[in-house]
Amino acid sequence: MRNVNAVIWWRETNIILVAAWLALGAPVAPSQVPLEITYQGNLRDGAGLATGPGLFKFALVNSNGTTTFWSNDGTSAGGAQPSQATTNVVTQGLFTVILGDTNMQPLSWGIFTNSDVRLRIWFNDGTNGFALLSPDQRLTSAGFAIMAATVGTAGVSSNSLAAGAVSTVSIAAGAITTAQLALNAVTTPALANGSVTAVKLASQAVTTPALGEGVVTGANLAAGAVTTPAIAAGAVTAADLAPNAVTGSAIADGTISQSKLNFQLGYTNARNPPYGAVGDGTNDDTAAIQAALNTVSSNGGGVVFLPQGNYLVKSSLTVPPQTSLVGVWRAPSAFSQYLGTTLLAVAGAGATNGNPFITLQGNNSTLDGVTIFYPNQVANNPPTAYPWAIRGGGGDNVTIQNVLLVNPYLGIDLATHTSGRHLVRGVYGQPLLVGIAVDQCYDIGRIMEIHFWPFWTQSSAIEAFQSANAVTFDFMRTDWEVVQDVFSWGYAIGARFRASANGSMNGQMSNVNFDNVDIGLQLSATQPYAVHISNLNIANAGGGTNHIAIQGVAGSAGLNVNGATFWGSLYQPVSWANSGLLTLSNGRFLSWSSGLPCIQITSGRAILQGNYFTDNIGMAISVTPTTQRAMILGNMLCGNTVSLNALTTTSGDNQP
Repeated sequence: MRNVNAVIWWRETNIILVAAWLALGAPVAPSQVPLEITYQGNLRDGAGLATGPGLFKFALVNSNGTTTFWSNDGTSAGGAQPSQATTNVVTQGLFTVILGDTNMQPLSWGIFTNSDVRLRIWFNDGTNGFALLSPDQRLTSAGFAIMAATVGTAGVSSNSLAAGAVSTVSIAAGAITTAQLALNAVTTPALANGSVTAVKLASQAVTTPALGEGVVTGANLAAGAVTTPAIAAGAVTAADLAPNAVTGSAIADGTISQSKLNFQLGYTNARNPPYGAVGDGTNDDTAAIQAALNTVSSNGGGVVFLPQGNYLVKSSLTVPPQTSLVGVWRAPSAFSQYLGTTLLAVAGAGATNGNPFITLQGNNSTLDGVTIFYPNQVANNPPTAYPWAIRGGGGDNVTIQNVLLVNPYLGIDLATHTSGRHLVRGVYGQPLLVGIAVDQCYDIGRIMEIHFWPFWTQSSAIEAFQSANAVTFDFMRTDWEVVQDVFSWGYAIGARFRASANGSMNGQMSNVNFDNVDIGLQLSATQPYAVHISNLNIANAGGGTNHIAIQGVAGSAGLNVNGATFWGSLYQPVSWANSGLLTLSNGRFLSWSSGLPCIQITSGRAILQGNYFTDNIGMAISVTPTTQRAMILGNMLCGNTVSLNALTTTSGDNQP
């Protein structure tokens, strides 16, 4: 339930106390009539009407709240909060409670001999503890009813009674039976309106044939007189109801449960019946969650919500088309295993080719607001292999957002099946071998706000494994992929661009940061339209053995970088041995090994323009004779040397 700053609206309060008096006037003890008080109230918060289970505590106090006359568990004194609470369901803001019911202390008629009795309530939404709702609500009571003492048989005849002298309250329950009444002795004019109530009629005493058409109208029925058990299934259809005949106030609290609204609202809580997910980290919740997903999808799609909890999933889950599996997080989380909505993945240990933990199957399937944690993973080199944590199952517009991947071996697979217009946003974590792989995306995909960092462990074993093997992004066939605001730390390769059987990538990237990376960008293949990167930052802090920022290997790739910084323990910021075109402009090359060229071009083509090199380290640029063409223009060399092939290189306006 949402956090409630409650406003209570009291609809009606009725208290009836019954006492007995002897005919001669001598007082006796009150009748043994159970005393109960029914309340219905309305809870609101800043977002509207509250819904869900809540904990309540009740007390009857005096006008200034310093004296307790009664509390639900009998522990309150001086207006203080009772120890124990009762659970009530709040539906669309409405709740109903019976004070003095069997789960509470009984009420005493003597409470209402006090001149001013008020109801005090404490409420707990399950998140913020108990809060006192104010103000206390004053209760009033009806006048005392009076019953005559029993008299002997035939002691009072009809001739002895004035008209109206014997009323309903003067006759004990069951005193007059059908056998004592002549046929038609009691006609409608002899009955006061409302004098025959449901409790005075035997079960099914009045059947449909006994009622003329239109004899019983809404005005003849007291509120709540006809309950659900009294209506046969299907007896009342929409055609039988006048417009607006059934209003919210005519529906008892809890009568319409969340499960009855699921398909109209497109929203299901997987913990509610009939699904019954537990979220205790021990019971297997796979079947419950999957059943909720399947039901929502089969009814047109919608949201399956997982409240706070640790949901053990012993096999795998499939999110069907048009369906979202949603947890509590509304932004990327960190260190949140066992907090918020955590999915515990345990299946498939020891191999990578099993079923992924979660498959987003078909168009418009979404995973949002959850943490995925592998509790049995070990911080060894190598760690335990597992299948992919999340896979696009084929289809467009799959979305993964606000997700923490604590420690999957393989993170997000958007490569095995088609994945057009995918959206990956706000994903944090420490994928151990591959972060995100993309292939078969024939319409623009988007990856943004990614942060892969040691959220699980900074152990030396895992650090060594990742710096030698791990890849943050593995790009194959994807058309005009958009990548922005991404960061990773400690990977062997920041982004790898290569060809699959389906082709290679072209796209645009901005605000790209790879820290303590062994090879920042590794390119063997792109589409002719190239990959364009702006605001690139690549650094090495000692991880790995290559210490290269941009590496062009055998193949044909195009890379255009505008605005970049290369720093830290890099041996060689740029090594280009690819047949494609490399363009570097407005870059800052702050450190490299003095025994190697900062930028070395041995193949393909290159344009190097407007770059800055830290003073007097060694060779800034080397272009070998095997290079097809190169333009070296307007660079600030700051005392560093260049080695250019005069036959294939154009050079000018470079400041020594």
